[in-house]
Amino acid sequence: MPLGKIGNTDLHLIKSEKVNPYKNIPIFIKLESQNPTKSIKDRMVHHVVSKAKDSLSEEITFVSASSGNTGTSLAYICKLMNFRCVIVTNTKCSEEKINACKAFGAEVIVADSDAKPNTDNHYQQIAVNLASSNSNYFDLDQYGNKGNIEAYYKTLGPEIWEQTDGEITHFVTGGSTCGTVMGAGSFLKSKENKIKVVLADPIGSSISEYITSETVSSEPGKYVIEGVGKDSIPKLLDRELIDSVIEITDQEAIDMCHILKSEEGLYLGGSSGLNIAAAIKYASKLPKDSKSTIVTIGCDSGEKYASKIYSDKWLNQNKFDRNISTK
Repeated sequence: MPLGKIGNTDLHLIKSEKVNPYKNIPIFIKLESQNPTKSIKDRMVHHVVSKAKDSLSEEITFVSASSGNTGTSLAYICKLMNFRCVIVTNTKCSEEKINACKAFGAEVIVADSDAKPNTDNHYQQIAVNLASSNSNYFDLDQYGNKGNIEAYYKTLGPEIWEQTDGEITHFVTGGSTCGTVMGAGSFLKSKENKIKVVLADPIGSSISEYITSETVSSEPGKYVIEGVGKDSIPKLLDRELIDSVIEITDQEAIDMCHILKSEEGLYLGGSSGLNIAAAIKYASKLPKDSKSTIVTIGCDSGEKYASKIYSDKWLNQNKFDRNISTK
């Protein structure tokens, strides 16, 4: 699939009342699983690499810390552009995403997910050290590169505005690098300042704690959902842009993934389940006559988590309830 197929993804209206019982409040899902590597990260990686490549030699190697989707996108785009790349992830990353990075020709380094933030064993710091010690390495730096925000400001935000005919009132999405929420959120507020930007965050992440209290616990909590939340505060985060925070448990996110598959025919990843669960929870707080329109993000495909959140064996091993009622 060519790079020209990145973006312009469908906006899906939730139809099932078993998913969204608040029928007077439409909730739309931007289906980013339609991108070439089935992830929203194709937008950011293509933007950053395209800007960087003209000033770099053909011998350059891109390196990136990633929970898996950025790594897959970088591996795919580097393969098409004939660059080498190294992906640094951690043991939380699904087998499917690691294998996808390798299939596109990337070298993959897997760090311990229990490593403390800002230590040499943490996957983000490994990538930083690797890039700084090799003159022909270029660090994508998705956690600090403002091109991350710019990518979503220029593409995702305008698409949502146009697809809703400017009727969006609430934008709900998670943050990890915070590029998506900052970029698309900033664009939407530039079009209509009354639009509310709502951060969806897993319970255990440091981001929501920082937004609500400007403090961060020395011992971040544990959660299994990949590609959302953080054990440290992303450099790209501007807490002033965030109007509200909705925290979601792993179980709520996983339940939502399975209900979406059975009720809406959508096969999405755990961060998508978290976003949509947060959008539903936020809708429950709004007046029935509020004339609200909520948009959230389906970040990636469930194919990337077949061995985890869609595996009964994995769910049982991790003591998650799989008896999800859709009656």
